[in-house]
Amino acid sequence: MPSFKIDDFTSKLTAGGALSSLFECVVTGYKGDADNGKMNDFKYLCKGVTLPASAIETSAVTYMGRSMNIPGNRAAQTVSTSVYNDEGMEIRNHIESWMEKINSTNMNKRAPGFDAISSYTGTMSIFQLSKDGQTDTKEYEFIGVWPSTTGDLTLSWDSNDIQTFDVTWEFQYMRSADSGIGYSS
Repeated sequence: MPSFKIDDFTSKLTAGGALSSLFECVVTGYKGDADNGKMNDFKYLCKGVTLPASAIETSAVTYMGRSMNIPGNRAAQTVSTSVYNDEGMEIRNHIESWMEKINSTNMNKRAPGFDAISSYTGTMSIFQLSKDGQTDTKEYEFIGVWPSTTGDLTLSWDSNDIQTFDVTWEFQYMRSADSGIGYSS
């Protein structure tokens, strides 16, 4: 018969468990027009991040009529962020500029100098913070990140809320020293 003791459960939530609201998201090596440091504000105005799932695709192999699944390649994933829009739309302008340089809306061309992958990608670091707000308990680093989608903005006379928009980020690979992800063994 299972025994239920609330103390057993709470003892497993070290320091009370991780809070979703304690994080910081930083983008470095970003591209686009000169922003006079406005992208540095991204870490303050990024109100939410959805970390990607980790998935390994399966490959079916048949032997004498029996199908077996074996591990295949890692599935491509994306990172999603939700950003508060500042009144000057500085961060949105910069991300739109970055996307325009990757592929222009008018000419369907890439900007000069954006040839190698490293010329149009940056790095995104996401830190899970402890309840003291100073110590990071987990860090993910997304290498070769670039914005693939900038979400819509709704303008309405019915709302006084601060605008937010979503950005979908593609990346080449991710790293996390805590779990050994992305580091050679």
